[in-house]
Amino acid sequence: MDAIQEIKNRLDIVDVVSDSVQLRKSGRSYSGFCPFHPNSRTPAFHVFPETQTWHCFGACADGGDLFSFVMKKEGWDFKEALVNLAQRAGVTLEERSPANKSQEDAQRRQTDLLTAAADYFHQLLLHAPQAEHAREYVAARQLTAETQAVYRVGFSLGSWDACRTHFNSQGYSDDELLDAGLLTENPDKGTRYDRFRNRLMIPIRDINGRVVGFGARTLEKDGIPKYLNSPQTELFNKSHLLYGLDMAKPFIREARRVVIVEGYMDVMQAWQAGFQNVVAQMGTALTEDQLRSVKRYTKRFVLALDADAAGLSATMRGLQVARETLDRELEVRFDARGLVRHEGRLQADIRVVTLPEGNDPDKIIRTDPAQWPRLLEEAKPVVEYVINLLTKELDRGDAKEKTSIAQQVLPLINDIGDPIERDHFWQLLARSLGVDQRVLRQITVPQKAPRRGSRSSSTSAASPQVPPPPERRRLGNSSLSGQAANDFRQRNYLRQCFQYPQLVAQINLKLAESKMDQVSESDFIAAEDKVLLRHLYQQLSTGTVVTIEKLCDSLDELLLNRVQLLLTPPPTPEAELDRLADTLVLSVFDWRLQRIKLRNAEIEGLFSERNDPEATERSDLYQLIREGHVQIQSINRAKNAMSAVSRRRAEDADLGGF
Repeated sequence: MDAIQEIKNRLDIVDVVSDSVQLRKSGRSYSGFCPFHPNSRTPAFHVFPETQTWHCFGACADGGDLFSFVMKKEGWDFKEALVNLAQRAGVTLEERSPANKSQEDAQRRQTDLLTAAADYFHQLLLHAPQAEHAREYVAARQLTAETQAVYRVGFSLGSWDACRTHFNSQGYSDDELLDAGLLTENPDKGTRYDRFRNRLMIPIRDINGRVVGFGARTLEKDGIPKYLNSPQTELFNKSHLLYGLDMAKPFIREARRVVIVEGYMDVMQAWQAGFQNVVAQMGTALTEDQLRSVKRYTKRFVLALDADAAGLSATMRGLQVARETLDRELEVRFDARGLVRHEGRLQADIRVVTLPEGNDPDKIIRTDPAQWPRLLEEAKPVVEYVINLLTKELDRGDAKEKTSIAQQVLPLINDIGDPIERDHFWQLLARSLGVDQRVLRQITVPQKAPRRGSRSSSTSAASPQVPPPPERRRLGNSSLSGQAANDFRQRNYLRQCFQYPQLVAQINLKLAESKMDQVSESDFIAAEDKVLLRHLYQQLSTGTVVTIEKLCDSLDELLLNRVQLLLTPPPTPEAELDRLADTLVLSVFDWRLQRIKLRNAEIEGLFSERNDPEATERSDLYQLIREGHVQIQSINRAKNAMSAVSRRRAEDADLGGF
């Protein structure tokens, strides 16, 4: 992962903007007075946590991402913003030595290989005759074609070398396949063969959506192991990953809680049913790194784990890690001055859902989806859950069993910093065991040495102001999907223009012919992409021949990695170059349409929020919506005209071939 993306993953735009702008919660966004132009009547400045963007609907009419905000606010160039934000995020910026470059190139090639493998396995599931039993299994699990496509569910042939042969023919060596975890090796015989055979293949993606490994379920009745994961690699470390987080993160923020389950199928079934804030842990217990990856989006955790002995053990280990991790976060971010203002956002509410015996989330959601949100609302604080589970079949006459239970629960109670909450669970445990509190307090529980620098107090009570989460959503009904589509279009635009700089003049000429503005920095959201476009225009303005080598040679080292990531896909085939300018102009039309629709949706969302009474009186916002509709009509007319011209050119070219 490059430093720019790592910084964006670690920092929340709301936190950064709050340092200089007084924000208030306004529905799904935050509002305040714009710091870039004088205004004191109505808050025109809005921050959108879901897309990690900001926009001023007032005089400056500007917007962008985290980087663009601090660049504009502080007057920094991109390098200064990167250095300062990296320091804030705790990201180390390293010079790209030849060794680092070689390592990054190898990692990028491994990512490409794993992405290609996910597509390969997915196509086998869809079309291979040998996959019929896999298709029957997926149908029995009631996963729709859409869900299978979203998660790229696949199938590995029951062969020792099918995957190896396929990717050898694609130019990948056995060593690369071994490093990616697609091959395994017999150390005694020195032979290599496909790791995954006759298994349902589930790609595992990191928080940025990159395929980093696979979880493979056996399709044989007595197949061992039931699930076979990729081995640990530079990309795949299951203790750092939560399955499904790349897609769930905006819904976690919107629902204001994350539901953590045990299985891949649980996540897919939940997503399919509209419960899209669900992720799966990748091991027997939650790890600190897994919790850190999701803390940015919520402090409310619901662990929906099986209520058997193993599940209880995992729950208790998960609780300990959760409390330690969150307490350290409170130590870092809490201070006396900011205590009151930040308390609600920094508190953690960790709860456990008690699933009906013999059920898991997958089965519950398939058979009775209405039961799932009811179960979540009944989730208990983890200490209460553990007490209830351990005392469910307690023999009240067995003193040793009571002592054993007390010794398991008391460390959890002692780990609670809030005295009221701690006393509440002392009373609950005493009642559940049928003993006097004073007796419980005489039990000596071995204490772990405190972590260096850890706080003596923390809280885990939920903020009472937090409303129930709006979890049921229709697939594809998020503004994030529109932004993601635009991100893809803009990356492709920059990739093609860096690959073929002569396209820029052609594209802008075609836009001018359509009475549309040329592509500018305002078309892009990501600050690094704005900088790259500016760099491209600067090089083209010199009047000399610009090549991709010249563009990269004159590029700041900090942005070079971004360009290399953009250029990872193979160049456009020569046969398609004649039509590439037309294709990119249409892409510009599409992303501008999507941007206007997203902006109008954001404004309409402001009107619908009850806690923004000024919004309904904002005629300037209504005017923006009206202007947006006019712009949409103009772009659609230009797009239709352009499409018609492109079709005629294509038809003429085809006729000319006879």
